[in-house]
Amino acid sequence: MSHEEIIKKEKIYFELVTRLGSEMLENGGEIFRTGDVMTYAAHALGLKDFNTFVIANGIFASMLTDSQMYSCRVRYISLSPINICRLEALNTLSRRIAAGLNDPSEIEAELDKIHSLQSSNNLIKIISAGFGSGGFCYLFGGSFFDALTAFCAGCILYIFVLYLLPKLSLPKIMYNIAASIIAVCACILLHFIGLGDQLDRITIGALFLLVPGIALTNSFRNFLENDYLAGLVRLVDALVTAGGIAIGVGIATALFL
Repeated sequence: MSHEEIIKKEKIYFELVTRLGSEMLENGGEIFRTGDVMTYAAHALGLKDFNTFVIANGIFASMLTDSQMYSCRVRYISLSPINICRLEALNTLSRRIAAGLNDPSEIEAELDKIHSLQSSNNLIKIISAGFGSGGFCYLFGGSFFDALTAFCAGCILYIFVLYLLPKLSLPKIMYNIAASIIAVCACILLHFIGLGDQLDRITIGALFLLVPGIALTNSFRNFLENDYLAGLVRLVDALVTAGGIAIGVGIATALFL
Protein backbone atom coordinates (compact mmCIF):
# COMPACT_ATOMS: atom_id res chain seq x y z
CA MET A 1 0.00 0.00 0.00
CA SER A 2 1.42 3.39 -1.03
CA HIS A 3 1.96 6.29 1.33
CA GLU A 4 -0.97 8.25 -0.15
CA GLU A 5 -3.28 5.25 0.22
CA ILE A 6 -2.32 4.87 3.88
CA ILE A 7 -3.12 8.54 4.57
CA LYS A 8 -6.44 8.23 2.72
CA LYS A 9 -7.34 5.13 4.73
CA GLU A 10 -6.49 6.86 8.02
CA LYS A 11 -8.74 9.79 7.10
CA ILE A 12 -11.60 7.41 6.28
CA TYR A 13 -11.15 5.72 9.67
CA PHE A 14 -11.02 9.13 11.35
CA GLU A 15 -14.35 10.07 9.74
CA LEU A 16 -15.92 6.78 10.87
CA VAL A 17 -14.68 7.19 14.46
CA THR A 18 -16.04 10.75 14.73
CA ARG A 19 -19.32 9.62 13.20
CA LEU A 20 -19.54 6.78 15.73
CA GLY A 21 -19.12 9.29 18.55
CA SER A 22 -21.63 11.68 16.98
CA GLU A 23 -24.26 8.95 16.69
CA MET A 24 -23.78 8.01 20.35
CA LEU A 25 -24.09 11.59 21.54
CA GLU A 26 -27.08 12.33 19.28
CA ASN A 27 -28.96 9.39 20.79
CA GLY A 28 -28.36 10.42 24.39
CA GLY A 29 -25.16 8.50 25.14
CA GLU A 30 -23.15 9.39 28.23
CA ILE A 31 -20.31 11.82 27.63
CA PHE A 32 -17.53 9.72 29.17
CA ARG A 33 -18.83 6.62 27.37
CA THR A 34 -18.80 8.45 24.03
CA GLY A 35 -15.18 9.51 24.56
CA ASP A 36 -14.15 5.99 25.57
CA VAL A 37 -15.86 4.40 22.55
CA MET A 38 -14.11 6.80 20.16
CA THR A 39 -10.73 6.22 21.80
CA TYR A 40 -11.03 2.43 21.76
CA ALA A 41 -12.26 2.42 18.15
CA ALA A 42 -9.43 4.71 17.04
CA HIS A 43 -6.85 2.51 18.76
CA ALA A 44 -8.32 -0.63 17.18
CA LEU A 45 -8.25 0.98 13.73
CA GLY A 46 -4.64 2.08 14.13
CA LEU A 47 -5.10 5.85 14.25
CA LYS A 48 -2.03 7.60 15.64
CA ASP A 49 -2.11 10.01 18.56
CA PHE A 50 -5.90 10.20 18.54
CA ASN A 51 -7.42 12.66 21.02
CA THR A 52 -11.01 13.64 21.65
CA PHE A 53 -12.83 16.10 23.87
CA VAL A 54 -16.57 15.52 24.27
CA ILE A 55 -19.15 17.85 25.77
CA ALA A 56 -22.93 17.53 25.90
CA ASN A 57 -23.46 19.13 22.49
CA GLY A 58 -20.15 18.80 20.68
CA ILE A 59 -17.19 16.63 19.76
CA PHE A 60 -13.61 17.80 19.17
CA ALA A 61 -11.28 15.17 17.73
CA SER A 62 -7.76 15.13 16.29
CA MET A 63 -5.21 12.62 15.05
CA LEU A 64 -1.68 12.60 13.68
CA THR A 65 -1.47 12.32 9.89
CA ASP A 66 1.73 11.59 8.00
CA SER A 67 3.72 11.96 11.26
CA GLN A 68 3.76 15.74 10.77
CA MET A 69 0.28 17.19 10.33
CA TYR A 70 -2.73 16.97 12.61
CA SER A 71 -6.16 16.29 11.16
CA CYS A 72 -8.86 17.89 13.31
CA ARG A 73 -12.63 17.79 13.30
CA VAL A 74 -15.31 19.62 15.28
CA ARG A 75 -18.91 18.42 15.30
CA TYR A 76 -21.90 20.16 16.80
CA ILE A 77 -24.50 17.77 18.25
CA SER A 78 -27.98 18.98 19.14
CA LEU A 79 -29.31 17.82 22.48
CA SER A 80 -31.63 14.87 21.93
CA PRO A 81 -33.63 12.38 24.02
CA ILE A 82 -32.21 8.94 24.77
CA ASN A 83 -32.74 6.20 22.19
CA ILE A 84 -31.81 2.97 23.96
CA CYS A 85 -32.04 0.65 20.95
CA ARG A 86 -29.60 2.77 18.92
CA LEU A 87 -27.21 3.11 21.84
CA GLU A 88 -27.18 -0.66 22.31
CA ALA A 89 -26.50 -1.18 18.61
CA LEU A 90 -23.68 1.40 18.70
CA ASN A 91 -22.12 -0.29 21.74
CA THR A 92 -22.26 -3.63 19.92
CA LEU A 93 -20.60 -2.07 16.85
CA SER A 94 -17.86 -0.52 18.99
CA ARG A 95 -17.12 -3.93 20.53
CA ARG A 96 -16.89 -5.46 17.06
CA ILE A 97 -14.45 -2.73 15.99
CA ALA A 98 -12.36 -3.32 19.12
CA ALA A 99 -12.41 -7.06 18.33
CA GLY A 100 -10.99 -6.53 14.84
CA LEU A 101 -13.67 -5.25 12.46
CA ASN A 102 -11.76 -2.83 10.23
CA ASP A 103 -13.60 -2.88 6.92
CA PRO A 104 -14.65 0.78 6.32
CA SER A 105 -17.56 -0.12 4.05
CA GLU A 106 -18.99 -2.55 6.60
CA ILE A 107 -18.62 -0.07 9.45
CA GLU A 108 -20.30 2.65 7.41
CA ALA A 109 -23.14 0.31 6.44
CA GLU A 110 -23.68 -0.56 10.11
CA LEU A 111 -23.76 3.14 11.04
CA ASP A 112 -26.30 3.84 8.29
CA LYS A 113 -28.45 0.99 9.53
CA ILE A 114 -28.26 2.17 13.14
CA HIS A 115 -29.09 5.77 12.13
CA SER A 116 -32.44 4.64 10.71
CA LEU A 117 -33.19 2.15 13.49
CA GLN A 118 -36.54 2.66 15.23
CA SER A 119 -37.25 1.47 18.77
CA SER A 120 -40.95 0.80 18.09
CA ASN A 121 -43.74 1.85 15.77
CA ASN A 122 -45.81 4.95 16.40
CA LEU A 123 -48.86 3.05 17.65
CA ILE A 124 -46.86 1.53 20.50
CA LYS A 125 -45.41 4.97 21.34
CA ILE A 126 -48.90 6.50 21.48
CA ILE A 127 -50.29 3.74 23.69
CA SER A 128 -47.22 3.89 25.94
CA ALA A 129 -47.64 7.65 26.26
CA GLY A 130 -51.23 7.09 27.32
CA PHE A 131 -50.24 4.58 30.00
CA GLY A 132 -47.52 6.92 31.21
CA SER A 133 -49.94 9.83 31.55
CA GLY A 134 -52.53 7.69 33.29
CA GLY A 135 -49.95 6.24 35.66
CA PHE A 136 -48.57 9.64 36.68
CA CYS A 137 -52.09 10.99 37.14
CA TYR A 138 -52.94 8.15 39.51
CA LEU A 139 -49.58 8.51 41.28
CA PHE A 140 -50.31 12.17 42.03
CA GLY A 141 -53.70 11.48 43.59
CA GLY A 142 -56.04 11.16 40.65
CA SER A 143 -58.93 8.73 40.65
CA PHE A 144 -59.30 5.81 38.26
CA PHE A 145 -61.47 7.95 35.97
CA ASP A 146 -58.90 10.77 36.13
CA ALA A 147 -56.21 8.29 35.11
CA LEU A 148 -58.38 7.05 32.25
CA THR A 149 -58.90 10.63 31.08
CA ALA A 150 -55.17 11.33 31.36
CA PHE A 151 -54.57 8.19 29.27
CA CYS A 152 -56.71 9.68 26.49
CA ALA A 153 -55.00 13.08 26.82
CA GLY A 154 -51.56 11.47 26.63
CA CYS A 155 -52.55 9.59 23.47
CA ILE A 156 -53.88 12.80 21.88
CA LEU A 157 -50.70 14.67 22.83
CA TYR A 158 -48.43 12.06 21.31
CA ILE A 159 -50.45 11.91 18.10
CA PHE A 160 -49.72 15.60 17.67
CA VAL A 161 -46.08 15.18 18.74
CA LEU A 162 -45.45 12.36 16.26
CA TYR A 163 -47.48 13.52 13.27
CA LEU A 164 -48.05 17.28 13.42
CA LEU A 165 -45.28 19.07 15.30
CA PRO A 166 -42.35 17.60 13.26
CA LYS A 167 -43.88 19.13 10.11
CA LEU A 168 -43.77 22.62 11.65
CA SER A 169 -39.96 22.61 12.17
CA LEU A 170 -40.24 24.64 15.35
CA PRO A 171 -37.32 25.62 17.61
CA LYS A 172 -37.11 23.50 20.74
CA ILE A 173 -38.65 26.05 23.10
CA MET A 174 -41.56 26.66 20.70
CA TYR A 175 -41.93 22.90 20.31
CA ASN A 176 -42.33 22.54 24.10
CA ILE A 177 -44.75 25.46 24.28
CA ALA A 178 -46.89 24.03 21.48
CA ALA A 179 -46.86 20.51 22.96
CA SER A 180 -47.87 21.75 26.42
CA ILE A 181 -50.69 23.85 24.92
CA ILE A 182 -51.97 20.76 23.10
CA ALA A 183 -51.76 18.67 26.30
CA VAL A 184 -53.66 21.21 28.41
CA CYS A 185 -56.29 21.81 25.72
CA ALA A 186 -56.86 18.05 25.41
CA CYS A 187 -57.31 17.76 29.18
CA ILE A 188 -59.72 20.71 29.30
CA LEU A 189 -61.76 19.35 26.39
CA LEU A 190 -62.01 15.86 27.89
CA HIS A 191 -62.97 17.27 31.27
CA PHE A 192 -65.54 19.57 29.65
CA ILE A 193 -67.35 16.65 28.02
CA GLY A 194 -67.60 14.93 31.39
CA LEU A 195 -64.53 12.69 31.62
CA GLY A 196 -62.57 12.71 34.87
CA ASP A 197 -63.12 14.51 38.16
CA GLN A 198 -59.98 16.57 38.91
CA LEU A 199 -58.68 18.64 36.00
CA ASP A 200 -55.43 19.52 37.78
CA ARG A 201 -54.51 15.85 38.32
CA ILE A 202 -55.38 15.00 34.72
CA THR A 203 -53.24 17.88 33.46
CA ILE A 204 -50.28 16.86 35.63
CA GLY A 205 -50.43 13.33 34.24
CA ALA A 206 -50.47 14.50 30.61
CA LEU A 207 -47.71 17.09 31.10
CA PHE A 208 -45.36 14.61 32.73
CA LEU A 209 -44.60 13.24 29.26
CA LEU A 210 -42.82 16.52 28.52
CA VAL A 211 -40.94 16.95 31.81
CA PRO A 212 -37.11 16.91 31.23
CA GLY A 213 -36.34 14.54 34.10
CA ILE A 214 -33.51 12.68 32.36
CA ALA A 215 -31.80 15.90 31.25
CA LEU A 216 -31.95 17.29 34.79
CA THR A 217 -30.64 14.05 36.31
CA ASN A 218 -27.78 13.86 33.81
CA SER A 219 -26.82 17.47 34.49
CA PHE A 220 -26.40 16.82 38.23
CA ARG A 221 -24.48 13.64 37.48
CA ASN A 222 -22.13 15.66 35.24
CA PHE A 223 -21.63 18.18 38.04
CA LEU A 224 -20.79 15.37 40.46
CA GLU A 225 -18.27 14.02 37.94
CA ASN A 226 -16.64 17.50 37.81
CA ASP A 227 -17.76 17.93 34.21
CA TYR A 228 -19.15 21.41 34.83
CA LEU A 229 -19.45 22.49 31.21
CA ALA A 230 -21.56 19.48 30.18
CA GLY A 231 -23.60 19.76 33.38
CA LEU A 232 -24.31 23.43 32.72
CA VAL A 233 -25.39 22.74 29.12
CA ARG A 234 -27.81 20.01 30.21
CA LEU A 235 -29.10 22.06 33.15
CA VAL A 236 -29.87 25.05 30.93
CA ASP A 237 -31.59 22.73 28.43
CA ALA A 238 -33.75 21.26 31.21
CA LEU A 239 -34.65 24.71 32.56
CA VAL A 240 -35.53 26.03 29.11
CA THR A 241 -37.72 22.98 28.51
CA ALA A 242 -39.46 23.45 31.86
CA GLY A 243 -39.95 27.14 31.08
CA GLY A 244 -41.51 26.30 27.72
CA ILE A 245 -43.93 23.90 29.39
CA ALA A 246 -44.89 26.53 31.95
CA ILE A 247 -45.50 29.13 29.23
CA GLY A 248 -47.65 26.71 27.26
CA VAL A 249 -49.73 25.85 30.31
CA GLY A 250 -50.21 29.53 31.08
CA ILE A 251 -51.34 30.32 27.55
CA ALA A 252 -53.81 27.43 27.37
CA THR A 253 -55.19 28.18 30.83
CA ALA A 254 -55.64 31.86 30.03
CA LEU A 255 -57.45 31.09 26.79
CA PHE A 256 -59.82 28.36 27.93
CA LEU A 257 -60.34 28.74 31.70
